[in-house]
Amino acid sequence: MGMKTISGFRQIAFALGLGAAAFAGTHAAAGAVGAEPSTGHLWSDIKGDAFDQRDHFVAGASRLAAKLDEQIQELRAKRGAMTTDTKEWDFSMKEVENCRVLLTGRIGELAPATTPETWADVKDKIGEAWKRSQLAVDKMSSTRTS
Repeated sequence: MGMKTISGFRQIAFALGLGAAAFAGTHAAAGAVGAEPSTGHLWSDIKGDAFDQRDHFVAGASRLAAKLDEQIQELRAKRGAMTTDTKEWDFSMKEVENCRVLLTGRIGELAPATTPETWADVKDKIGEAWKRSQLAVDKMSSTRTS
């Protein structure tokens, strides 16, 4: 084999590696959008909103908080029926509740964000808080109940 052929193989291997890494990253990001496919659309409906669409975004962020409150109520109802093995559940539930505090706190930061830059920063933080909350809710789904 000549040097040109080996170099070509290396370029192809590198390109394939980049493609695989990009695919894996896309797949991982898709899994982190929300714990339930039914909640992922709540964020995707508003994540692209620009500064001049603040009213739409604020309404959507309120829907995120309302959905998380609904999920917390469902989890609390499940907890009420538990008789044993509650330690892990309670620990995981604390994370869900911390996520709610974080999400609602971030939503409260929208009003004073009066420039496109500060607003975009708060919007990103709301997205991160939402994703974190849905991962915490998802973890609760995998916690053993009895």
